[in-house]
Amino acid sequence: MDRISILPKTILHDILGRLPDKDAAKTSVLSKSWSETWFSFPIVAALSKDFFYIPELSLSSEDPLLLSELDIFIEYVSKRLRRLHDQGLAVKELKLDMEDVCDSMPVSQSHHIDKWIQMASESGVEVLQLHVPIINDQFYNLPLCLAEAKSLTKLVLSGGIRLDPVFLNHSLKFFSVRTLLFHFILVGDERVMEHFISHCPLVENLTLIHCLGYKPSSVPPGSRAYLVKSLSLHGLQKLKQVDVQGIGEVYIDAQNIENLSYHGTIVDASFKLNLGSYKNLRRLSLCFVRRADMWLHERLPKIPFLESLMLKDCSLCERINISGSQLKFLELTNCSNLKEINIDAPNLLSCEYSGKDEPIISFRRISNQLEVNARILMNHQDVDRLRQFIQNIKPQEVLTSLSLFVIHQHSYFYEMLMGSKKGECYCFSRGPECW
Repeated sequence: MDRISILPKTILHDILGRLPDKDAAKTSVLSKSWSETWFSFPIVAALSKDFFYIPELSLSSEDPLLLSELDIFIEYVSKRLRRLHDQGLAVKELKLDMEDVCDSMPVSQSHHIDKWIQMASESGVEVLQLHVPIINDQFYNLPLCLAEAKSLTKLVLSGGIRLDPVFLNHSLKFFSVRTLLFHFILVGDERVMEHFISHCPLVENLTLIHCLGYKPSSVPPGSRAYLVKSLSLHGLQKLKQVDVQGIGEVYIDAQNIENLSYHGTIVDASFKLNLGSYKNLRRLSLCFVRRADMWLHERLPKIPFLESLMLKDCSLCERINISGSQLKFLELTNCSNLKEINIDAPNLLSCEYSGKDEPIISFRRISNQLEVNARILMNHQDVDRLRQFIQNIKPQEVLTSLSLFVIHQHSYFYEMLMGSKKGECYCFSRGPECW
């Protein structure tokens, strides 16, 4: 017997917890002692991309009695959870990703997931991460037994999972949840998501990515799904980090938000984003937002401690003013219509600009540590405008790096080389060493 395997179980579990899930699972075939350690390990992870690389699950494809991948997956997870549950051992984490497990999962099989969630909830699960693929326009209904998970601190739901309106009729008590992430899930009623989140009063990190609603009909829900249109949350006094994508109207009454990221949709003509308070906001990111300048004009004076501002793929007016006494990092990426940017941020350390426009960029008050990085996308016929763009950065000494991405670069360099034979020079130096 190796010396490591005789260590106390708590130490062995700590070792397994520091390994990637796939490598941790491989220890189960090392010896009987390691197998017992593995089956008492309180983290149950079956992520389909790695799952069938576990040696004990690798079966020959020539075996006529070969079980389907779904059957193997179900048997493995059920066995792990049942042993922990029956022995009264804790299940700290349950992480399931069924994306590549099967081509189709009949509705009749969903009771297995219900049972896994129930056993994990009864065993004090702290982290639940569940991804179910959308198969044949069918969604998995999250079971009410999840409400029994009193120790839950992190909940991640993604894919073909539906929050049924039945949750509205129950008083949920997720008093331990600190991290909540919903990604592309379906809600039978937009109020369900608000109801669910509002019963996580101590949540600190909230991520909502392209959640879908649907209207009752005889048509399958996936066929009539639409992006959730609005979200209104109240009483989340511990909330610090928010990432919302694809919801047109957002109101969050939370006093302590420090990091806010909002992604609109390309098709939305407008958006509404309001917080109960901006006084503690430190980092702000806006993406796919139309007329973001109007929103910033109204809100920036209310954000006294903003340190980082990122605008990506936003439409702005031709002239924009950005100011902030505490602003340290500013990033503008692919923002259309810009012709002039005026920045008044005496503590700014880094300014990055990326795009196809060449606006005038002026700094009123600057730090001696300020670095400006620009990445310009140009048509090869317009490269001669690069000199003017550089001259329009004021003061010019703040520019520390410049990257140029040329469209149809082969044509550009061919024309440059042909021009050089005629004695033309395209360098700023105009020196005799050119070409």
